[in-house]
Amino acid sequence: MRFKIEFAAVSDTGKVRSKNEDSYLVDDDLELAMVADGMGGHNSGEVASSMAVKITRDKYSSMRRTGMKPSQYKPRFSLQSNQLGFAVQLVNSVIYEAGNSSGENRGMGTTLSAVLLNRTSLCIAHIGDSRVYIFRAGVLQQLTEDHSLVMEHVRKGLLTREQAETSPLQNILTRALGTQKAPLVDILETVLEAGDRLLLCTDGLFKAVSEAEMAETLRTQADNQKACDALASAANAKGGPDNITVVIGSVRKKTFKEIVKDIYRKSYA
Repeated sequence: MRFKIEFAAVSDTGKVRSKNEDSYLVDDDLELAMVADGMGGHNSGEVASSMAVKITRDKYSSMRRTGMKPSQYKPRFSLQSNQLGFAVQLVNSVIYEAGNSSGENRGMGTTLSAVLLNRTSLCIAHIGDSRVYIFRAGVLQQLTEDHSLVMEHVRKGLLTREQAETSPLQNILTRALGTQKAPLVDILETVLEAGDRLLLCTDGLFKAVSEAEMAETLRTQADNQKACDALASAANAKGGPDNITVVIGSVRKKTFKEIVKDIYRKSYA
């Protein structure tokens, strides 16, 4: 059995920011989707997030095509997860060097949350405080862990989640691409079920819209594009304090025709 994920996306500047420094990418052929939230002066945030999604896609595509096994291989994860994680590490090197070689882009960085379908499993590479959720049987569950100072305090029991949501320290990241020479990139895998929906988003969504409201939107809106638009509108209705990027994907079984088409394409690639 093989699955397919059908994605929709939206990215909005919000009501407060003058420009959108978020980026997203959906590549149906690679069965890959990403969101990134850039940071830095001038246009650096936009540059960093755009580099993150595009270079990750290109590096992963190259490794997938050649079957390359990364040197830093983690045997508990699949080859695809290792390739995705290594691609993100390579991107960090590019952004780090660019940020240290140019005065205009000095100090730039970005979050990145990437998901990749591997037959019936989801591979995730993640750094920063953008998020990946899974919506299954009416329940929304966060799969990634925020790399932020307030969430570190929550995990240590120093703050509650409610206190973290109003903390003045909530924008301080402990990990991001481009801000360190070799930061740790989280790799995760989870088994999917037909009917699952995935939600990727930047903090402009979850800092304005509660998880209960996100779940209710997914519960009542089956169309992914309409659900994306509804969530972005909800964030803007609450002041739109940051850029808002949302990607939603629905998991379904591939048809026999689609499986045959995949085999044919790979045979003649």
